[in-house]
Amino acid sequence: MLTNIIFYSSIALSLISLSVQNLNKRTVLSGLGDLDYSFLRAPTSPAGHGGNRNLCHCNGASPQDVLTVTYQGSESQNLVLCMCPNAVTGASHMIDTMGKVPAPIRRYNKAMISATAGTCGGAGSSGDVSFYCSSNMHVSVFIHESAHSMDRGKSASREWHDAVARDSCVPDAYANSNYADNFAQVVVLWVHLVGKGRDKDLGGSQFSYEFDQIVTCFEDLSNELLCEIFDYLAGYRLYEAFSNLNFRFEQLLHSSSVLLKTSFCIFNNDEIMNRFKQFMFANRHQIFSLQVTFILYDGYFFSSSFSFDSSFDRLESIVFKDIPPDALIPLLSNLSSLPHLFSLTIETSDIKEKINDIYRLIFVLPKLKYYRIFSSDSHHSITLPIAMNNQFSPIEYLVINHYCSLNELTCLLSYTPQLRHLTLHKTKSNNDSNITILPSIILDNLKSIYLDLYRTKYNELEIFMTTKIFSNLKSLCIFGSRDITFLYAYRWEQLILNYFPRLEKFYLIYNDYIDDEQNYPIYTERRNQFSSSFWIKRQWLFEVEVKNISIEYTIHPYSNRWYYETKDNIIDCSAFINLTFERISDSIFDEEGSKKIERILTITQIYYLEILEKELSIPVLIQVINLLPNITTLKIHSLSTDETTELTVKELRILCSMKRTSQITKVYLEEICDVHEELDFLFTLCPYMKYFKVGCTNITDVQWFLRTIFKEINRNNNHHLRLLCFHAPIADDRIVENMEEIIKYDKLLPHFTVKCILDSVYLQWK
Repeated sequence: MLTNIIFYSSIALSLISLSVQNLNKRTVLSGLGDLDYSFLRAPTSPAGHGGNRNLCHCNGASPQDVLTVTYQGSESQNLVLCMCPNAVTGASHMIDTMGKVPAPIRRYNKAMISATAGTCGGAGSSGDVSFYCSSNMHVSVFIHESAHSMDRGKSASREWHDAVARDSCVPDAYANSNYADNFAQVVVLWVHLVGKGRDKDLGGSQFSYEFDQIVTCFEDLSNELLCEIFDYLAGYRLYEAFSNLNFRFEQLLHSSSVLLKTSFCIFNNDEIMNRFKQFMFANRHQIFSLQVTFILYDGYFFSSSFSFDSSFDRLESIVFKDIPPDALIPLLSNLSSLPHLFSLTIETSDIKEKINDIYRLIFVLPKLKYYRIFSSDSHHSITLPIAMNNQFSPIEYLVINHYCSLNELTCLLSYTPQLRHLTLHKTKSNNDSNITILPSIILDNLKSIYLDLYRTKYNELEIFMTTKIFSNLKSLCIFGSRDITFLYAYRWEQLILNYFPRLEKFYLIYNDYIDDEQNYPIYTERRNQFSSSFWIKRQWLFEVEVKNISIEYTIHPYSNRWYYETKDNIIDCSAFINLTFERISDSIFDEEGSKKIERILTITQIYYLEILEKELSIPVLIQVINLLPNITTLKIHSLSTDETTELTVKELRILCSMKRTSQITKVYLEEICDVHEELDFLFTLCPYMKYFKVGCTNITDVQWFLRTIFKEINRNNNHHLRLLCFHAPIADDRIVENMEEIIKYDKLLPHFTVKCILDSVYLQWK
């Protein structure tokens, strides 16, 4: 108890002393929580029960659980996780989010505490222990608190105060509070900027002195951890930050083990151009990847000032973003001198007649394996001749993101006999009805094709694919729309059987839209065509999703569904179709929703229903299920139990008829709030429920939850339910033993089994 009082008292005193400071600096951002940290990845982090309980401060209470988390990396780190009673954040979120904090910053922590709500102002830290008392906090908060542990008096130093004074602003209002929070917020911003390669955009002049001070905090790290930092830093920022600090950094920076991944924004500016050329020349033997973004640029000026040559002997990847066509052609002309250029990405516009020159220059690059081109320009035509024997390119991955007809694509494929993966994002109709046929080429290595056929009819695709050049294909993904023939299952069966004997994965995404007269295209085939033995044998599932403006029909390989705990029923499940509603509301369901369901039922029967809408209206759910009489499985995100909502006479009649008509046996409720009310409704709606799964419950009292469940089962006379599943942050033997004791003590069930699978607990009884 005394250590807890000292712990929280020290935090309070430090907050009081810090609050009197105010840096009075200009702020750049309103906050840092909305910045993009998606590039951060959590390493492998096994967790085991046990750890130093002396690090766990739960406001006077004993921790409910203590775990030791091991984060793998160049240097493994053990971190204690303390779960306080009624902890507001689950263990899995704590482990994953702390894991995303870069290792050189995270290493200063010894423990993290998931505290009870209201015991602190969101989050805090004391020494090398950080604590979190708001639910599911953002990774930026974890970086901030870890930065406090990393601080170790740095923010109180004269060097830091001088750096803050010399810089023109601070990141946000919170960074204005005091020097300690200023230090932590600068670290949060620094991680974002270097991770996104934007450190010069915002930090170049406004935070340069503070950023330099951050770098000096890492001098005591091992070379292995420093290399992890180097991986986060964009090459030019790395060059500026470390090149003149000391002999050790200088040697490490120029060692052969450090390869630079750099990015530049090029303006019409001599100084920036000179800086770019100087950096490129000085580091030409270490540059591994390069991204150049052109902003309001005169392409001729760039191409006349810089060129690549064979001295860039480690350069493997180049990305040109927004490059002007007049700069692109000269640059492509000298890329052939690069000895190890394996990957090239081009984003440009207004290429028009230059498209043929671009492809000619690309196809002669001797080492290129990956090529991606993006252009928004649709007014161009590819007129290359079919390739001859000495014109072949080594390209293995081709990604085309400009308008291209299937005829034009055929010509391009004649140059790439080594192709493994083909992606075409934009198609246009062929200019003539004659399809170009490749005379003798067979693409033996081509295993994967992705085609977005928004402007192409199914018949054009069928003619394009009915050749032997794709006979080794293993994965085919097709996007189609505005041609109902894409949903003719028999046509697909014949195409696949005759021309794709090795096909393992098939994906079809077709968007069905109403026409100008508010009608759908006429579907002339029989229902349930995608439930035949052809599709069941291959375990390719047909699913439907209702979106805002369209109905999306999808075919994809089998993926495990929540209602199959084993794979015994995989073959059968291909015959039963899943319908998902993206959004559904009271105002639009009667007209649009009903019409979409009627349309779907002309194509296929529906057996599985999933609704993603949060706080789904109970009257709407009743209406939907009434229109889908064959539903056996129901998944909903959450229910609205608004007491002001009253059921109509029609809805009450439907609900009362469920005892006679309902076929639903499996129900998954992702979030449950009012356990009594929601269970009562679901048992009435689904009187023959056999399997009930609950996702996020915020349940801390398992005993109360189990008692409530069985009370509702008995009250509703549900004698069919035999399997209950619910999420647990740490599902382990301890929970199993606890549940077994509760069930036996309360005599809830005579014969039962409890088991844990991943983070879920399963209770089954006879």
